[in-house]
Amino acid sequence: MKRDTLDKIVNRLEHLETDELRHLFMRLASKKGLLQDVFDALRDGLVLFDAEGNARFANKSACAMFNRPLHELLRMPFDRLVGGTCSWVELCSSGVSITRDLHVNYPESRHYNFLMSPVAEGAEYLLLIRDDTESIARNEEDAEAEQFNLVTYMAGAVAHEIGNPLNSLGLNLQLMQRKLMKADADTRKKLSPLLESALAETRRLDTLLRQFLQSMRPGNKHREPVQLNEILAHVLQVLEPEMAPRGIAVQQSLSEDLPELNADGGQLFQAFYNLIRNAFQSIPGEGEGGIYIQTDYNDSDVRVLIGDNGTGISHEVMGNMYEPFRTTKRKGNGLGLLIVRHIIKEHGGTLSLASKEGTGTTVSITIPRADRVVRLLPS
Repeated sequence: MKRDTLDKIVNRLEHLETDELRHLFMRLASKKGLLQDVFDALRDGLVLFDAEGNARFANKSACAMFNRPLHELLRMPFDRLVGGTCSWVELCSSGVSITRDLHVNYPESRHYNFLMSPVAEGAEYLLLIRDDTESIARNEEDAEAEQFNLVTYMAGAVAHEIGNPLNSLGLNLQLMQRKLMKADADTRKKLSPLLESALAETRRLDTLLRQFLQSMRPGNKHREPVQLNEILAHVLQVLEPEMAPRGIAVQQSLSEDLPELNADGGQLFQAFYNLIRNAFQSIPGEGEGGIYIQTDYNDSDVRVLIGDNGTGISHEVMGNMYEPFRTTKRKGNGLGLLIVRHIIKEHGGTLSLASKEGTGTTVSITIPRADRVVRLLPS
């Protein structure tokens, strides 16, 4: 076969269907000199077995997937190569093509699809191995994005409906405050603190509602230099009226020279508000637990750690932590962590959780510094 013909075949390999690949494989099987060149160009792994189950050929992709040199790969039994998803006896007796999926956890998480098919009238068998890891990851990201868009729409609609009566409530409270000014001193003394408290809570709800809506709009961030220690202090100040009556102790270890972040302070406030509120709500009794908050940094990131000694999270629940409307709280809506994760990802950061049922939960967040240091290899 001429070299230019081989080049044309190699250029078409990525566009060929499985049946076309099988046909091409058998046509070239007799051309030993060309066989290795052609099929080493494939991203999918190929292993050819004879009728006795002995591997006779494997391409470079197969060797890379199994992380073994060719001579070791050809000595591996068929059942082991396919991760026990299919036996050699099952393949030989079926006489048909069989496909199986395999999820490998070590040394890294990978998803493989195996296509096992008899060729040359059953005299030989072809194993085609496809790495679906990236494809599955893209599908999961698309599904997550679609899910979050749906949640955003629903949350926006609900927040809008809450905003209208909240605005009306605030206006009526202000009218009551004006009328109270005309009342006698004793009445004003009794009712003014109550009315001021109601107005303050209304304003706080309005602020939280606006921050919530802002955090749900990924393309609408207002970035500016912010200090995480100041944001955390503001969150604790807002939550103090809820924590103080329950005797929740807050222990802090904050880095005094914490670098600034180029971030949306309102969104980060919303994220830490949710996390700290989750932390103290997980503590069952009054005066029986506390929260630990730590901040530190390295050359590239600022790190925030929020821990509690509450009820913790079971293994079963941990697997569904970021699904909307899944919650362990009686009055929760299951959107808090989903929103937090979205905010942190929008800031280029990472969010991780570690928890043990009955012991507590620790949340770790890293966010890139505004003055991130780029390390280069020495020239």
